[in-house]
Amino acid sequence: MSTKDRTSRNSTLANVGMVARREVKARFFTKSNLISLAIMTAVIVVGIFVLDYFAGREGDDAADFTVALDSGTAELEPQLVAAGLALDTTVDVEELSRDDAEPRLAEDLDAFLGGDPARPEMLVEEDADQQLLAVVTSAVQAHVLATQVSELGGDPQAFNEALATAGPQVASVQTDEDADQFGPQYLVAVLAISLLLFALIGSGSLIAMGVVEEKTSRVVEILLATIRPSELLAGKILGIGIVSLVQVVVLSAAAAVPAWVTGLLDGFQIDLGGTLLLVLLWFFLGFTVFSLLFGGFAALISRQEEIGAVTTPLMFLMFVPYYLAMFMVTSDPDGTVVRVLSQIPFFSPFMMPVRHVFGGVETWEMLLSIGIALVAIPVLVLIAGRVYRRGVLHTGGRMKLTDALRG
Repeated sequence: MSTKDRTSRNSTLANVGMVARREVKARFFTKSNLISLAIMTAVIVVGIFVLDYFAGREGDDAADFTVALDSGTAELEPQLVAAGLALDTTVDVEELSRDDAEPRLAEDLDAFLGGDPARPEMLVEEDADQQLLAVVTSAVQAHVLATQVSELGGDPQAFNEALATAGPQVASVQTDEDADQFGPQYLVAVLAISLLLFALIGSGSLIAMGVVEEKTSRVVEILLATIRPSELLAGKILGIGIVSLVQVVVLSAAAAVPAWVTGLLDGFQIDLGGTLLLVLLWFFLGFTVFSLLFGGFAALISRQEEIGAVTTPLMFLMFVPYYLAMFMVTSDPDGTVVRVLSQIPFFSPFMMPVRHVFGGVETWEMLLSIGIALVAIPVLVLIAGRVYRRGVLHTGGRMKLTDALRG
């Protein structure tokens, strides 16, 4: 490399870096951005703890009961415990007299059983709990059956064991994958691609607004007197990319750290660390793909009111793979259509992380999609660079895309 080429390259890098630093200062270190980032972080952290709280309560739906037995009904204790387990609850049994049990019915005792164990009197404070009544009824019936078996010369213990294991073996035509479709994997996948969608839309909109602001204020004419259009666009994309990447890392940590601390995903086969790294990788690739389009096409318009004409089609281009990933990929992560679409650079940033979470992507597919995205980026650089170079200095009405590409 000649000295002239080296000097030119150093000058280009310096110009790109200068524009990037300006964008970081202007976009990240503003009071409004820092406040909004802090609020979103707090919302995510609180949301994870709330989710953990309600997830923890799901296992506590079964009621716990304390039942007192007198000496005459004490033999019901094993049947009460077994019936409670069969009905997905726990029963603590105490042996008390009726006089000792009655005052505690208003405190920590749910019921008192006395009299004949085959037809016991069930004493409660007001109304009997229906679940507890079902447990007691099942226990009394098991006791009566065991008594009858014993009188007939059978073994009551063997009978009780056989009775406890008796029942239908339920099978479902629904596969395990279908059953888990809306489980923890679905939650992690949706959070990951939602964060990705938020970051890509936010960063793309910032790039488009920045391009239009500089164009309408004529600042771009001053900037292009010292640097090339490609350097200005590259610096803007790099600076806003750094801002968005920091936001993605902060918000991802806001979700991952509380989930790890609370053990929300314990027991589930989810590679949370690998998923986060994959989201960051696809954010980089997706951001590069979409930011080039946002920056290049925004140069075609000359008024802030026309930004929607540029951003709306590009946002639609994001929402389509987002919803396909949310519904199509989660239901069939290894389907033929999903495998084909996930190789397209506009679809892969959303589909590949979801397929990874659901275990429906092979290593070669992931590498192939990354390779296709890396090959597509230089093509988009040429297209976006040409459009930006022709459109950024165009004044008056909106410039047609065909005219920009023709130059």
